[in-house]
Amino acid sequence: MATEQQTTEGLVRIRVPLDAAAGGAGPSDDWLWAEPLGSGRYRIESCPFFAYGVSRDDVVRATEPGGHDEAPRLEDVIEKGGHRTLRIALDPEVAVTDAAVQGLLERLLELGCTHETLRPKLVALDVPGEIDVTLVAELLQALANDRAIVWEWADPRPS
Repeated sequence: MATEQQTTEGLVRIRVPLDAAAGGAGPSDDWLWAEPLGSGRYRIESCPFFAYGVSRDDVVRATEPGGHDEAPRLEDVIEKGGHRTLRIALDPEVAVTDAAVQGLLERLLELGCTHETLRPKLVALDVPGEIDVTLVAELLQALANDRAIVWEWADPRPS
């Protein structure tokens, strides 16, 4: 029987501890779906919303779960998978269903990017290595210039 940490596809959730800013609010961990590869290695299968330096298809080393409810904890990225992660935060007055935001996301999908949404205001964007990241940045910056979003590089290194 699959536990809360597993899905029927054989993926597990990996806990990524975050460096908390002094006195800052926010989560203490990010959670990523990953494929177990054995020997404490996992291939990342989702986009981080808060963690830096890790992207989809990266191979990471994580502690093996010790207890029934304990999840593996990311220790290190041991092989970059060629993807980049960018993050988008929507202006408080803009919804993810806004036509301009949906148009941007559709254009990025056409290019070959994928995304995950943490409603109501965050989008984690996966940019595969074969995608022209300059074009992606230009599309994001155009909407940022309209003050609808802010965006950041969460993992700019594909390798």
